[in-house]
Amino acid sequence: MRLRSLTQLAFRNLVTRRVEFPDGVVAVVGQNGSGKSNLLAAAYLGCNGALAAGTLADMVAFGHDEAYVAVEVEHQDGVSRVEVGLAAGRKVVRLDSQPARAADVSRFVAAVLVTPEDSELVHGGPSARRGYLDALISKVSARYAALVREYGRLLEQRNALLRLSPHDASLPDWTARLVAVGSEVDAMRERLVRRLCPLAAEVYRDVSGDEAPFEVRLARNWDGEDLGAAIAAARAAELARGATAVGPHRDDLELTLGGRDVRAFGSRGEARTAALSLRVAEYRLLTERHGEPPVLLVDDFSAELDADRRAYLLSLTANTPQAVVTGTEPPPHHDALYRVTDGEVALIDPVGAPA
Repeated sequence: MRLRSLTQLAFRNLVTRRVEFPDGVVAVVGQNGSGKSNLLAAAYLGCNGALAAGTLADMVAFGHDEAYVAVEVEHQDGVSRVEVGLAAGRKVVRLDSQPARAADVSRFVAAVLVTPEDSELVHGGPSARRGYLDALISKVSARYAALVREYGRLLEQRNALLRLSPHDASLPDWTARLVAVGSEVDAMRERLVRRLCPLAAEVYRDVSGDEAPFEVRLARNWDGEDLGAAIAAARAAELARGATAVGPHRDDLELTLGGRDVRAFGSRGEARTAALSLRVAEYRLLTERHGEPPVLLVDDFSAELDADRRAYLLSLTANTPQAVVTGTEPPPHHDALYRVTDGEVALIDPVGAPA
């Protein structure tokens, strides 16, 4: 896939309305705070119909009520145009001029964003890892995206009953529906993690040269395979908390290296390699899904990476049809060079000569 153009209005600090991107390694340089990361955030939003991080309100420029992003992405079936309108608490997506959801966009277009904040996949709380997992599976399966939305609605309703009326006669019905949807969410997560683990392990070994196996496992917060039985067994805890105590909403990803928990015992370098391995595994899974590589977005390519990890990442960008790579300085090889200054994006060099 190739990101051909990005158009925006009032997206964070970006000023330039339209940017066109060539094939190959597209370097975007600028000082910290200039807008490089915002450019990638807009590209990611357009390519996926969903944010990589943050809230909708955070994406709208100060002094504006709404923002707009549109991308044109070339893929093996043609060219898709994705438009996203944003306002506080509201997002409208259109795919080739038709109303759409992010799941509709993911049938044709996808992008992977590699960023220094990926360290939160290791050092952050379970919600960061669940978010990574849900976003990835939603790009692979439209059904999963719908299931997660439905599970969230059921969980909210059931928690309200537990909090306000725990002996309500309708609670068993809400529980049965939650168990049915939650069990399917759990099964799809388990299947995805089984595909993800060998890919991430291979990347970790390639980056680090470490023969100790890197493993990714779905960590549930209940025993056994039957979610319904687990919820029934947690009845006392639910009454005490006024909330559903077990289920997919409390899942985690267990990351181990040689059998040891990377979060608890890994070095900073091992944790960074683990995070990079998860992102590259995502990239490879989406390549399998679409039959071609997704758009690759790399923010601040040299930040918090040692020479070996940086070399691996740059090799990946050089061997993909297109990668947009930001930094305070350009990577050693690039096919086009842009500079961002206070939100203004300017093409400095279209052929990759030194700036």
